[in-house]
Amino acid sequence: MFLDLTADDLIFAALRLSEKGRVAVLDSCGIRNLGSRSLIVGIEPVEVLEFSGAADDIPEKIEKAVSSSGLAAIVTLSYDLGQNLVMPPGRSTGNADTDEPQAYAALFDSLIVHDYVTGKTRIRGSTANANDTVKLLIENAAPIGVPEPPSAGASSNFSRKEYIDAILEIQEEIRKGNTYQTNLTQQFSLRLPKGTTARDVFLRLRRDHPAPFAAFVARGHSNVVSVSPERLVKVEERQVSASPIKGTRPRGKNAEDDMRLRNELLSSAKDRAENTMIVDLLRNDLGRICEFGSVHVEKLCDLEVHPTLFHLVSTITGTLRTEIGLAGLVRAVFPCGSITGAPKRSTMSIIDRIEPDPRGLSMGSIGIIVPKGFDDLSPMIDLNVAIRTMVEKNGNVTFNVGGGIVIDSVPELEYDESLLKAKALLAALGVRT
Repeated sequence: MFLDLTADDLIFAALRLSEKGRVAVLDSCGIRNLGSRSLIVGIEPVEVLEFSGAADDIPEKIEKAVSSSGLAAIVTLSYDLGQNLVMPPGRSTGNADTDEPQAYAALFDSLIVHDYVTGKTRIRGSTANANDTVKLLIENAAPIGVPEPPSAGASSNFSRKEYIDAILEIQEEIRKGNTYQTNLTQQFSLRLPKGTTARDVFLRLRRDHPAPFAAFVARGHSNVVSVSPERLVKVEERQVSASPIKGTRPRGKNAEDDMRLRNELLSSAKDRAENTMIVDLLRNDLGRICEFGSVHVEKLCDLEVHPTLFHLVSTITGTLRTEIGLAGLVRAVFPCGSITGAPKRSTMSIIDRIEPDPRGLSMGSIGIIVPKGFDDLSPMIDLNVAIRTMVEKNGNVTFNVGGGIVIDSVPELEYDESLLKAKALLAALGVRT
């Protein structure tokens, strides 16, 4: 069933409805990187699953819920879930306590999908309540004004000195052979400025920093805002692909400066080494669940251009074994090596010891699971890496930013790069940097 709604109409309607109930938005923002082309909206979920605590069967429970119900799921998976899946049983950690759910899944019998390429919007899945859905969307599709936010202040759980000291500690771990690369993050926290809502922040970011794997998820108790440029993994027709990002530069102030920064990133031996390490890790992750001999590096250190940043992106593909479902996939690849480092388990132990607070959803994942028999949509799993992702709860906002630390990292420059990655989020929240 086709709807006479533009992408903006659909965004405005979904965000208005999020003030009264649970809504999930996955938005490629019209950026066609890695084949992204859709805006997907779910409203009024049939069922909501939320998992807390350190249960180790959460991926299996989500897979069973989707396959048995025939409903599509939009999910958030916390980094802390990844810790529980990867780290050895009985681990001792000071970072286990967080009010972020290990996983959240909103199950929908229908989705509203806008195709940025064709410009068409339609309801996929059940059309039993299609007329009510259309009416609801049209009634709420008027534009939402987004004034600039009042000034706000933010704090980090690392001072500059503490972050640099943590990098030096990681480099000592590299010398000992315990890690080759460790992704170190700092966590920012602040109160939303008066009169500002999570939906305002999402609209500012979507306008100023569009990303191919953006998301807005109203979970009832909290709101998720993401402008992630990175895909964790996609599976369709048993073909699986992962596309890690390692290597970042800002866009230039003019064409000449832009070209200088572009060439600097492409010629950086350090950034290329970071990226290649994670490619090797993901080849190993996918090799555990793909048919023998099917895993290939399709692209290595390709330059990806975003409105405000340059990235180096690689793509690894394979053919998923027939017996592997969502749970097996998540256990193999989550959390993404680009936000842990390598080797994954020992490096995550280092992160757990050095970072003062749990990451929560930051560095976890947001995405969609479409089961067999859901309208004429092909079964699909598509998950992002929840970088440049914030969680708002009762007006309190948190998010993490960081980067990969290797033996030749310059600590001061690594600290500056983490601030660069925070700049867009802070600006959307009213923090002047």
